[in-house]
This record gives sequence, structure tokens and C-alpha cells, in this order.
Amino acid sequence: MISLEFAFSNMLSPAILFFILGVIAVSVKSDLEIPDSIGSAITLYILISIGLQSGVAVSKTGILGVVIPALSAIIMGILITTVVYYIMSKIGFDPENAGSIAGHYGACNSVTIITVLVFLEQMGASYEEFVPALYPFMDTAALLTGIVLGHVGLKKRSVEVEKGEYNIRDILRTSLTAKSTLLILGGFLIGLISGVEGTKSLMPFYDNIFNGIFTIFMLDIGILAGSRIFELKSVKPVTLVLAIILPPLQAFMAIILATFIGLSPGGATVFAALAGGASFISAPAVMRSTFPDANPSLALGMSLGIIFPFNILIGIPLYYQIANIISNL
Repeated sequence: MISLEFAFSNMLSPAILFFILGVIAVSVKSDLEIPDSIGSAITLYILISIGLQSGVAVSKTGILGVVIPALSAIIMGILITTVVYYIMSKIGFDPENAGSIAGHYGACNSVTIITVLVFLEQMGASYEEFVPALYPFMDTAALLTGIVLGHVGLKKRSVEVEKGEYNIRDILRTSLTAKSTLLILGGFLIGLISGVEGTKSLMPFYDNIFNGIFTIFMLDIGILAGSRIFELKSVKPVTLVLAIILPPLQAFMAIILATFIGLSPGGATVFAALAGGASFISAPAVMRSTFPDANPSLALGMSLGIIFPFNILIGIPLYYQIANIISNL
């Protein structure tokens, strides 16, 4: 098991503490705020950085060797997001919040991925080195699916009886040309094509200072979430219960798929961490830009307050044990 000291050191990372600071600032009615122009610039930077670094990571492993695992990651991202969107819609969330929450659940958590790699190293377990590079495939598929489903729901709601006006091509066009989607996909392709050498001069800007810029982003998200966090009081208890139940189920499905395509127990554990992580890095930036009326405290609160600590304390060791059991069947 991961020690409590290790778990708390991850929970008390600067980014999370800046998020908490933003929430506290609102609760004490401080005049602290991030100007809209700066917030937009930071979001732009984060979206490009995520896409670019993901593309460079895949360029290192080679695209041909990860075709089947990549397709599997895409399937998982779409499946998880679709199921969560359906569940959230059924328990009463509007299309924007359902799409935002589903995108958070389906997208990946880089902190959880780093943690699972450390865990496997401590356990002396081997894993396929390309598996962490599947991050952009599952992450992007989940975010796109959340955006598309959210727009589909909004479109259906707006036309109601006039269903003849509904056109999936219009929804896809809107989703794929949205600023957030375009920047992530564009950055990914640029990183993939340019590779390590081609992006070497850019990395000091998009890599070295990312964590510092990200803390400001999390402060901004904290302020925004804190201003609306009271809405959690009106959320049905079933939503909070689902925040605990869904990630292990997502991870279990991922382990079965990973074992089926031939990944080792260690590789399946990393794949499960990808599927069960719930993003609080890429998803908040994307969903905030795409669904501005969605309440960020709902998805981000569940990701940070429930899913992340669960995975750190219980989830990752559990996923590793399950992967070993399934591989021996």
C-alpha cells in the first residue's frame, strides 16, 4: 500500500493548494481575482502545452507500435465518457454540466499517472513503457466525446419538437472547431510531427514554466469554483456516491481490455490509472472554455476531493492486484 505520508504529499502539492487558496479567498469575501484577459491567456497556454507535450511523447515511442493500444485507449475514453454522460443526464444534470462531468471522468489525470509509475517502481513491477504515452489518445477522445454529447444535448433541448433541424454534422463541426479542441489537437499533431528535436527550442516555454503557470490557473479555477461551490449542497447524494463507485468500475473495464490486448499486469495497471483518474488538469481548461455556464465546482470538486485521493490511497494498489488476478485466469 502507498503510505499516508506519500498520499498526503501528493494531495498537498502547490497546484492543489492554490486551488484551495482560491476557494478560501471567496469564502472570506476577498477582493482577489484574476483578470479575464490573463485567465484567457493562461488557458490558451495550458491547452497548447498539453497538446504539444502529448504529441512529443508519442513521437518518442513511435506511432506504429502503439496502434492497437491507442485504439483501445480511444475506445475507453469514448465509452467512459458516454456512460457517465448518460448517468449524469438520468439523475438530473443539464447537458452542459453532464458533458463537463463526463469529460472530467473520461479524461486522464497526469498526477495519478505519475503516482502509478512510482508505485510500480516501488513494487518492482515491470510495464510497457509506451502505455503512459496513451494519455493523449484516451484524454482527447474523452474530451471530444464530452463536448459532442454536451452540444448534442443542448441542440436537442433548443429544438425540442422540431427534431428535423437536428444535424449531427453541425454538432461535430461546432465541437471540432471549438478553441479548446482545436488547440489540443493542433498542438498534439505539431508535437507528433516535429518530435523532440523539432520542439527542443519551444520546451523551455511549454515545459519548464508549465507548473508555475498552472498554479495561477488553479488559483483562478479555485476562485471560480468557490463562488459556486454552494451549489454542491443541492446535489443529490447519489452523485457523490457515484464519484466513489465509477472510477473503480472504469479501471476494472480498462484492466480487462488491457489484458485482452496483451499488456502485462503492470501495463494494465497504468492503463487502469489512465481510465480511472478523472482529470483536474486538461478537462477544467477544456470544459471551462467549451461550457462556460457549467458549474466547475461539480466536476472539479469530485475529481480533486473524492476521486484523486481515492486513487492515491486505495485505487492504484487495488488496480494492480486486480490486474494480476485477471492475468492469471
